[in-house]
Amino acid sequence: MTHLAAGPALPDTDADSDTFTETETQTDTRDHEIAWPSAHYPCRVVTPRAPTTGEPLLVLGGGLQSRHSWARLERHLAPHRPLLIPDLPPARSPGQARASLTWDDLTAAALSAVDQLSVPRFAVLAVSSGYPIGYRLAQRHPDRVTRLMLFGAAPHPSPRLAALIHEGLRREAAPRPADSPAARRHTAAELVNVLTNTRAAERHLLIKAAARVMLDQLTASPYDPLVRYVFDRGFLLLRDPLPAGGITGVPALVGVGEHDTATTVEDNRAVAATIANATFLVMRNADHLLHLERDADFAAAITRFLDGTPLDDLPDCTAEIIP
Repeated sequence: MTHLAAGPALPDTDADSDTFTETETQTDTRDHEIAWPSAHYPCRVVTPRAPTTGEPLLVLGGGLQSRHSWARLERHLAPHRPLLIPDLPPARSPGQARASLTWDDLTAAALSAVDQLSVPRFAVLAVSSGYPIGYRLAQRHPDRVTRLMLFGAAPHPSPRLAALIHEGLRREAAPRPADSPAARRHTAAELVNVLTNTRAAERHLLIKAAARVMLDQLTASPYDPLVRYVFDRGFLLLRDPLPAGGITGVPALVGVGEHDTATTVEDNRAVAATIANATFLVMRNADHLLHLERDADFAAAITRFLDGTPLDDLPDCTAEIIP
């Protein structure tokens, strides 16, 4: 098993997280500080107590997700393989004069995490605005990335999301007085309504519940949710999230919920088409927040792909190979 350096244990207190006693009894969790030239940042490392043979899984979340946002995934996967979940630095902090980080910078930051944890080879799970980073890791380091899984990927942001990103940029350029809780909730609802499918939520309770979780988390922040989203990583979506050149030599899975309007089935298929022999998975009765809406099926798809097991008989899913 790959060696992971020891570090001080920290309590899991993030508001995004759930507590699963069963997982805690089967794993050890540590936070490691990653020293990167532009910023230091923490990386959550969850290690199974039982011996395992698979490479560690590097988890790259989307905008405004933290290392504590993956408790449901940890419950299913962490007893069986090490998980590395970094809190990559924001691409830019609102009001800061320093130059923004690029996709290349964030890719280098993610690589610093696995290097400093002495992990030579690893699988990658990259979701939403984490996908451009995971894609670049596999493209540039096919000798180190054993398997690549992308969910919620698009060659460019949808027109609605692009318009919202530009609105966030305008807000940051002309700061306003602190918003009231009611105003923050209104802004959060605007963002959630773009990132999730409100019409599908009327028919599917799990989609509705996941959107509500996202709304409550964004509202709880004391900052403008849209400005936070835009400068965490959102504005970079306007700048070539999908690099040219494609990927060869890395087994890849690209997945999407059938009701996803933020990154549509067609968007994800277009990304899959740039990867040689990628597996393309569509999860029925699901939207953009797959890890919340269908956490067990999401984890099952990841586990099967990591193990090299066919995905054909996953419930409420369709899978195909994109040549």
